[in-house]
Amino acid sequence: MGTHKLLLPLGGEAIVRRTVREICGAGFDGVLVVVGHEHEKVVAALDGLPVSSAVNAGFAAGMGSSFRIAVEQLGDADAAMFALADQPFLTAREYRRVLEAHRAGRQPIVSVRYGDVTAPPHLFSRALFGELGQLEHGARPVLQRHRDEMTVLAFSPELLQDIDTPEDYERAKLLDSPRT
Repeated sequence: MGTHKLLLPLGGEAIVRRTVREICGAGFDGVLVVVGHEHEKVVAALDGLPVSSAVNAGFAAGMGSSFRIAVEQLGDADAAMFALADQPFLTAREYRRVLEAHRAGRQPIVSVRYGDVTAPPHLFSRALFGELGQLEHGARPVLQRHRDEMTVLAFSPELLQDIDTPEDYERAKLLDSPRT
């Protein structure tokens, strides 16, 4: 990307701030942001939001290291939602749907499908924190092992817009233009 993608502006604010602001508006008891690359700048972009942060010094090892840091920091939380900061089109409404599905108490996992694609956010009950803390990459192995123990929510495929390339960012700016 040539620059830190989470700090790129979208709709007048850094992508990370936009995502975290929406999560904060969903009604969770607390929001922990695991930061890695240029963590000081990312934390500064979140200034004023009601969040705590934890630094993942081993971020280059992959997403599994962020799961481990999160699990270590969760304390006595009975569940945790794991979201990606580079999905800027999810709103508090979608995050709240994940939370409400968990509170309905039917399954230990709440997962999301965007058409045919399963992707974050995912919410896991405390009983699965040990497995999450052992991950090397994403949560797919835990989701697969417990596929019969999850509530799956259907979200619009249009919401699955993450930003990994300059082209993704340009597309996001175009998609966001009517909102600004």
